[in-house]
Amino acid sequence: MNIKTISTICKYLAIPLVLGFPIAVIAYRLNLWEMGTSFKIIQYTGYGSIVVLAITLIVGIFAFIKKYKPIAERSACIAVLLAVPVIGLALQASKAKSLPFLHQVTTDTVNLPQFNSIVALRGEGSNPLAYNSEKLAPLQLQAYPELKPIISELTFEQAFSKAIQTAKALDWEIVAQQPEQGSIEAVDTTLLWGFKDDIAIRIIATNTGSKIDLRSISRIGGTDLGANADRVKNFIKMFNEN
Repeated sequence: MNIKTISTICKYLAIPLVLGFPIAVIAYRLNLWEMGTSFKIIQYTGYGSIVVLAITLIVGIFAFIKKYKPIAERSACIAVLLAVPVIGLALQASKAKSLPFLHQVTTDTVNLPQFNSIVALRGEGSNPLAYNSEKLAPLQLQAYPELKPIISELTFEQAFSKAIQTAKALDWEIVAQQPEQGSIEAVDTTLLWGFKDDIAIRIIATNTGSKIDLRSISRIGGTDLGANADRVKNFIKMFNEN
């Protein structure tokens, strides 16, 4: 097999490899298959991209040395295309390695805000709501030490109203609000994949104002890659700023 043939094969392999990620996302959003299938497609096309990229670079270097300009230029174009899924996979792997294996976080790891109305919406395949404080709390504390309750000078009524306003400003869907219990339940839909993540907000009156706790949990997936922590941090930041 000569160098031109190898380069041509790499060119035709690059097309489905680059399209693997968008196909996986679109097919999942259209309910053509389960999330696990999409993840496998991303994983396999990512690994395939690494292999083809390596071969392409070798071919390109060889063509450059031998002054086969058309093949060298083609290899450079293929390498640029394949760098996208390769870099994407590397970044995701690096992020997953740097974060704990969590799919829920809370500002109160002892007495968590509870879900009521949202339970019926979660479905049979959703992650369990049970929380192993001894195991999960230390992992959260190490990775996200800034996740703490909001201590506010606002009255209970003011804090409850502001929590509703903040959730809506973040485009969360309010599923239930029970002022008498200081409870708010909401759903946040992720932009790319359309994942449904659930949030419970608890407001209690204190001697100096009010205390607001949050809990955010992914319906699917063993790890959230920091999405729930980011969601809670965004709420806390917006609540305190406005």
